[in-house]
Amino acid sequence: MPRKSMAEWEALFKATDKDKNGTLDINELRLMLKSANSNITESQLANMFVYFESTNGDKKITLSEFISGMQKLEGFIKTLSTLFTKFDKDKNGYLDKKELKKIIDACGQKFTDMELDEIMKKMDTSRDGKISLAEFLDAMI
Repeated sequence: MPRKSMAEWEALFKATDKDKNGTLDINELRLMLKSANSNITESQLANMFVYFESTNGDKKITLSEFISGMQKLEGFIKTLSTLFTKFDKDKNGYLDKKELKKIIDACGQKFTDMELDEIMKKMDTSRDGKISLAEFLDAMI
């Protein structure tokens, strides 16, 4: 996701606010993500909505909540991209099983080889035996 300016986030928000009430509901957020060809599940959508919405529980995302959430999301993606690059030891743009295991170990997690194979299988959506940055980000976000 390329870094966007506040004006770009505001324009996206306004284009997504179909009923022009100054807030986004979960249906508008869903439509925005579908128009961006997102394969987000309903549970991921619900989590994302809660992430953006403030703690007031009004079930609406304001422009300031949206911009704040997008800026945090951009920062998280940057952190994940840096992590990917750090552990891509051969610098081929992919993580193999050993490199993925090093990331998991560095995070303090322990998995069996069978569990690691399952994680690799879920992340490797192209089924080429390696994880691209896009696959890594899709799995982590």
